[in-house]
Amino acid sequence: MKPASIIIPALCFLAALSASAADATVSVIKNRDGSFGLTAKAGAAILTQNAPLRVSFWNGASKKGLAPARAGYAQLRETGRGEWLGTGTLRADAADTGKMTPHNAVEFDFTDRWTVSGDTVRLRREVRVRGNAPGGFNSVIGMRVGGARPWPEMEWFVPGAIYGSSDHLRDNSFGAANYYKKGKYTVWIREDRLPAPLLATRLPNGASVAVLDSAPDGATNCADGLSFTHKPIASEDFRFGAIIAEEGSNATVIGYAYPGSEGSLTYGPKGQAHKTSAVQLWRYRFSPLKDGFTQRYEVTFRLSTARDTNDLIAANWRWAWRTLNPKINPQPLEVLRGNFVDMLMENYVEKDDRAGVRFLAASEANPKPPSNPETKLIIGFLGYAIGSAEMMLVEADRDPASERSKTLRQAAEKIIATSLRLPVDPPVAEGFVLSTGEYAVSEVAAHKPIDPEKNSIYLRSFCDDMKSLMRAYEREQRAGRQHPEWLAWTRKFADWLLKQEQAGGGYPRSWKPLSGDLKDSSPTSTYNVVPFYAQLYRITKHKPYLDAALKAGDFAWQSGHDRGRFAGGTSDNPDVIDKEAATISLEGYLALHALTKEPKWLDRARVAADIAETWMYIWNVPMPSDAKQSQIHWPIGQSTVGMQLVATGHTGADAYMTWDVESYARLSRESNDRHYMDVAAILLHNTKVMAGRPGDLRGTRGPGWQQEHCWLDLPRGKGRHRAWLPWVTVSHLRGINDLIDYDAELYKKLAAEK
Repeated sequence: MKPASIIIPALCFLAALSASAADATVSVIKNRDGSFGLTAKAGAAILTQNAPLRVSFWNGASKKGLAPARAGYAQLRETGRGEWLGTGTLRADAADTGKMTPHNAVEFDFTDRWTVSGDTVRLRREVRVRGNAPGGFNSVIGMRVGGARPWPEMEWFVPGAIYGSSDHLRDNSFGAANYYKKGKYTVWIREDRLPAPLLATRLPNGASVAVLDSAPDGATNCADGLSFTHKPIASEDFRFGAIIAEEGSNATVIGYAYPGSEGSLTYGPKGQAHKTSAVQLWRYRFSPLKDGFTQRYEVTFRLSTARDTNDLIAANWRWAWRTLNPKINPQPLEVLRGNFVDMLMENYVEKDDRAGVRFLAASEANPKPPSNPETKLIIGFLGYAIGSAEMMLVEADRDPASERSKTLRQAAEKIIATSLRLPVDPPVAEGFVLSTGEYAVSEVAAHKPIDPEKNSIYLRSFCDDMKSLMRAYEREQRAGRQHPEWLAWTRKFADWLLKQEQAGGGYPRSWKPLSGDLKDSSPTSTYNVVPFYAQLYRITKHKPYLDAALKAGDFAWQSGHDRGRFAGGTSDNPDVIDKEAATISLEGYLALHALTKEPKWLDRARVAADIAETWMYIWNVPMPSDAKQSQIHWPIGQSTVGMQLVATGHTGADAYMTWDVESYARLSRESNDRHYMDVAAILLHNTKVMAGRPGDLRGTRGPGWQQEHCWLDLPRGKGRHRAWLPWVTVSHLRGINDLIDYDAELYKKLAAEK
């Protein structure tokens, strides 16, 4: 049968069947040709499909997939209360495969089991191949969204990829506006790219529908997982799918494809300056056309409502969390804590009267000597020079009389003294080249000159490490040690920064090095000043700092946070949506709530927390089945739960949110929401999987070492490089030490969780 003769949208009758769940109902559609489809409905949320059976073929030679074949069920019957069984057969028709006669004999037997529960409808599918042919196939379940509008008129959510709309998405990224074509728009995303294999959308009337791979496997092999090839591949090893959305001329469809072909846009390797080689091509992956081969997968659809974008994101993410049920992967936290501090000291450098922690070092075992061994001190963001010193001081106070502690304190004070030589009124650099004392910035190698027209110094960098310094200042004060010069330097920058405030409370993103002249006036990263000024007000009681924090907090909320857009956090990425924007905003909103006790700041903190955690993998992505440990960086056998994507536009992952443990624990108590404590526990433990430890270095050069990032999709289990930067270790130590400062007993409890 040809697809055109199978799909008949007009209905002869609609037989309503009752469902056991209170919210969702399922109705059977009988098509004119006698086949069956179904509709799921909950209030105004409607999903329907006349032809649930759908496959696409690859002939084994062409670089492209062929036109899909579709059909309704031959039978669809109720088997129990809230359960339906749909069966049918599709055949590779000559209209799709041309003269390739071997394909004409291949058939696909579908067995679909649908189950309704509450506001969800679950599909458990088996597709069995009968016959043999070269090439491969994938199967698809796509449900039409009732009442859908064109893509830009709906709100969309894909974790780590799309947050509401195309706002703050770089060109050629998933969901970007530059490749949108009305009535002809396809977004298929491999699920291994996603923290949860989830897609949700909200219609203008408030109805929302979502699709989730509710039992993800994710298996692949090296031919796919360690390659960026766009050539079609068919393999029995592929057990990863793709979350899909398609806007056609007559309907918009959401659903799932298995295995996970990707298009019409796909990502390549991330190159220099963090540019992504995204291309508008398909990356086809298929199952083999082999007699007896059977696909098995499970997909769940959710039909509900959402007040706005933030509600769409939070509600569907919590549903995915409950369904996937991520687990703690216990780590030896106290052992690692000591290892991390010792590793910082291993990277401590003194030259003349300057001192710092190396900005960059190879993390792998037996590394090659660097071609340019120059090192630099960089404050904030990637370098965290003062943050490193802060962590050394915390450790030194645990056993003040020991020689180790004395060494740590001496090194920390020298790092801070060096940092305080930086001019900050205006700021002219982010650090120093330690061998020469020349100014340095994070984005230029130590041996290369700074170009004020090409390079930048960022608001984020100064706010990051001045918060580190003020935390250290407060701890030192409590111990009876005074450092007025630390406070004076920080206030000098804070007072200069007040003059940079824009209308409405926004602040610029960056300035030119060497002069401090304005470089980028974008206010998307304004939230950086909120926790900084809130902290400084707590210390000084200088009201202009509080006023600035409150005004900036309102500005940040009204400029996108109220619509799920948290952008501009990672300075080395373009000004796009990323996770660090949400985590720093969470810190800021919690700080304002602590100062004012106003409920709105707690509400906003919850939104920031809800968005931030959507960047965190809550399912395990297995390493390629035929990979050897020498081929990849991720420790084989360890769960990927807890790692997080970095920013939209690429799919690199790291453990940055390990420092947010205290924020989620505090929010859990203040909001009386246990879920946030579960997030805190995973961030405390799982983020440390890649770190070397005594007796198990996990491919690193020693205990406490960890490379900056790792891809969990392509190339699966490998990083773009194996370098360590100070932020990695500072984030781990902050997660531990901030929680101890907040509640030492809670730390002991979470550290002991299994």
